[in-house]
Amino acid sequence: IGLIVAWAAWPRTYLPNLPVREGEAAFGAWLKIAPDGQVTVAVPQCEYGQGVFTTLPQIVADELGADWRRVGVEQAPLNPLYANALAAGELFPGVLPERLRATHAQRNALVLTGASTSMRQFAEPLREAGAAARAMLCQAAARRWGVDWTACDTANGFVVHDKQKIGFGEIAVAAADEAVPADLPLREGEGARLMGEPVPRLDAPGKVTGSANFAADIRLPDMVFAAIRQGPVGTVKLHALDEAAARKVPGMLHIVKNERWVAAVANNSWAAQRALDAMKPRFEVATNVDSASIQAALDAALNGDGSRIDSEGDLSATFKGARVVTAEYRVGVALHAAIEPMAATASFADGRCRIWMATQAPGLARAAVADVLGMSASNVVIHPVFAGGSFGQNLEHAVAEQVALIAREVGKPVQLTWSRGETCLHDRYRAPAAARMTARLGSNGAVAGWLAKIAAPASGHELAKRLMAGDGAVAAGLKLAGSGDPAAVAGARPPYR
Repeated sequence: IGLIVAWAAWPRTYLPNLPVREGEAAFGAWLKIAPDGQVTVAVPQCEYGQGVFTTLPQIVADELGADWRRVGVEQAPLNPLYANALAAGELFPGVLPERLRATHAQRNALVLTGASTSMRQFAEPLREAGAAARAMLCQAAARRWGVDWTACDTANGFVVHDKQKIGFGEIAVAAADEAVPADLPLREGEGARLMGEPVPRLDAPGKVTGSANFAADIRLPDMVFAAIRQGPVGTVKLHALDEAAARKVPGMLHIVKNERWVAAVANNSWAAQRALDAMKPRFEVATNVDSASIQAALDAALNGDGSRIDSEGDLSATFKGARVVTAEYRVGVALHAAIEPMAATASFADGRCRIWMATQAPGLARAAVADVLGMSASNVVIHPVFAGGSFGQNLEHAVAEQVALIAREVGKPVQLTWSRGETCLHDRYRAPAAARMTARLGSNGAVAGWLAKIAAPASGHELAKRLMAGDGAVAAGLKLAGSGDPAAVAGARPPYR
């Protein structure tokens, strides 16, 4: 524990790695300006329809004084500067002490999208980035004009001073060398602002024309296509399959086997799926997981001792000798059912594995691929693409591990798309739960005392173990956290009295 705390406390500095094209000028980690005045904002979050590719650039553009018609967006590269400590805390509550969370997230480049944290985590840094670039542009223009930079302002993509004005693109390279003022002025007032205004979504044109890339849209030279069949929950290993029948399918190329899954690789996706069906793979299953076994487990937990997560006041005194009301509630597993099935494309070249996928956790996906391939994470490159919905499913990275293994074995770029059935059967479902609520009611019907016993899987702890198995600090935090998992009962405490 002492080593972990010392490691976390040791100061470090991270530099931006935002790629720039010829003539472009980068302003820190968040934006760059091209010679034609185009402003490009780097967004580290996964765009799966919630609008972060518009709302986050809108913050920058508003503070910068940009013309929205000349604002673009691109996926930010993996970098500790884009770590989302707020999402780490809400996705994995109780795993790490709050005082270490931000440092740990940055040290491990925990770039995460989830728990509705994108605006809360990045609004302030993006506003400051826009203000810093505005000040630098004003300073560069002021030098050219021989005036005080604080008398300059920006509007619609220009730096202005009285009747003088100059476009962002013309002054950007010089401005990038300016220093950010220690006392950074932020915009105030309601004037001509972009904040709070309805603006055209930056991701909409590509999605309307079909030019936007999702994982299954990627096309690489000599690419082949894979279909996969995974064993059911509780699988021990692949038991049998008919390889001969699969090889009779026209276009069939390879069969890649793993203990828990088998994949058919063909020169087109339809042939791969037909070959997979022809195999009729069978799996040995160790435990029977069904509705009855789930309910039995919940019953046992509900009637057990459990762990106290939250309490207030003296309930025993309130309940003593009182007439109480008790009710039980149950909810089963629920499917995420995003519109897009799980998919990823992998390629090996120059000693590197490249993965194109929709991901809410690119750093964790990279680490998982590196681990399954037995190679350094520095040799794995994740290219995040648009996601067709998610509901948290794209925090997982099994499809990336699978396609990496398949691509290595066949020696060609491979695109793996789970069927709709596989996507449903191997979803990380919303957890089932059972609850027993007991309350004492006052004379006016108000609740005077309330006891909630909830049985549910330790979903937050399980997610942390699954996504960050190799993280020593997380492993230590889980041991210290005990069995109580705040994520399993998040929202159970009413917001009202």
